[in-house]
Amino acid sequence: MDAPLDSPAGSLAHYPRPSVAVDTAVFTVEGDELCVALVEGPNGRRRLPGTFLHEGETLVDAVRRSLRKKAGIVGGAPQQLRVFDEPDRDERGWVLSVAHALALPAGAAPASPLVPIDRADPLDFDHGRILAVAVERIRGDYATRPDPWGLLPGPFTLRDLLRLHSAVDPSTPQRDTFRRMMEPQLVATGEVTSGTVGKPSRLFRRPSDVEVQQRRAEKIQLVWGGSRRTSRSRLDDVPVDRMVTQSSRVRDPEAWVPREALAASTQHAIELDRGPAGVVARAFSDERSALWAFRGLVTTFERAENRVGPDELLRAVRLIGPGGAEVSRQEFG
Repeated sequence: MDAPLDSPAGSLAHYPRPSVAVDTAVFTVEGDELCVALVEGPNGRRRLPGTFLHEGETLVDAVRRSLRKKAGIVGGAPQQLRVFDEPDRDERGWVLSVAHALALPAGAAPASPLVPIDRADPLDFDHGRILAVAVERIRGDYATRPDPWGLLPGPFTLRDLLRLHSAVDPSTPQRDTFRRMMEPQLVATGEVTSGTVGKPSRLFRRPSDVEVQQRRAEKIQLVWGGSRRTSRSRLDDVPVDRMVTQSSRVRDPEAWVPREALAASTQHAIELDRGPAGVVARAFSDERSALWAFRGLVTTFERAENRVGPDELLRAVRLIGPGGAEVSRQEFG
């Protein structure tokens, strides 16, 4: 007699096995617009480049194979987004899709057509949803850090950086606020632009991972040495219209409840994974409010010295959408 399906002794052959696919949103900026690479499927409908996982193949290898063969893209560092597992998402059968995202600098555009993201729909399968999650991920990253996906090659001016961020996210703040947010996170090269009309502009570069860790260590030492307060928020770095919440402790601590206490009907929420202190959540009335609050929290907690009290061992901040689906996530070391 065969072992029960829920028994550890049961053979894996007894379990129904879905097909596993990978689908990738490939972004670049052209003409001051964020664009995505699309391909045409056998049915004539547009879709994200993707493929089925081969036996013995890793997900990232499948992503690179699909991009090379279907979109003419080689290189880059695909980021895994989430799994789309609705049973009826593909009319051909039971298919799980592990969605990824990738960004390419201008000039390194793929051979497949590039379409501005606001004109990409309709897409085949549930690729419209995958694209929406990918757009939210890249915009969330660009809201708080200078060109984190590496779309600007080589040294650049603050004007170049602002133009790029505005293409990725049209709600990027104006020049002065943007400069206050981004310049402290950049490294000045000591060089200036040449051959331009007017005063030359300074050139900057993104800090390396090692430099970022060194900066964080120096700031923590300042706090431990007593020369810097731990309670200050980043109001001097973050524009007022984006600082929806100064911190989970200052604004309204009663709004945060244990995750299990959140109403089942909640459509938009944020979760704070506080490690040993547990997971708390807060409900929001609409998607926009939840999004800005998420970005404000990420901006605040990026600095280790701002993570004190219950948030001292904060592991992650998650933006939750309808049905409990994870829309975006920021993890902390």
